[in-house]
Amino acid sequence: MKPRPHRAGASFRLSSAVEFASVFARKARRDLGWIIVHAAPNDLGRTRLGLSIGTRVGKAVRRVRVKRMIREAFRLVRCEIPPGMDVVVSARSHPDRPLADYKHAIVEESKRLAIQLKLKDPRSE
Repeated sequence: MKPRPHRAGASFRLSSAVEFASVFARKARRDLGWIIVHAAPNDLGRTRLGLSIGTRVGKAVRRVRVKRMIREAFRLVRCEIPPGMDVVVSARSHPDRPLADYKHAIVEESKRLAIQLKLKDPRSE
């Protein structure tokens, strides 16, 4: 079986309500109008993703598409995001956007939040 270096398995996801609550309680967030990125530090040495996509985004088909786009963007840019953060991405109702917009938003806002949280990137040392 071939190795899959970009695979984002369960260890890269937030799943419990407690994990989501701890990220939201930290109150570190960046709002782009169409997408909101929340973050909190973790001690795991890797960045994990959580999704909070409400019904205001649209019906189920639309919400699932937005979730897939965000997950795929995170999977592709995970190596560009400073490690040691829990990131929760929330979406608001918005027109369809290309994958590049999601990738750019996740990377740039995660980097800004890492600075705000005063996280050091061990890869840059």
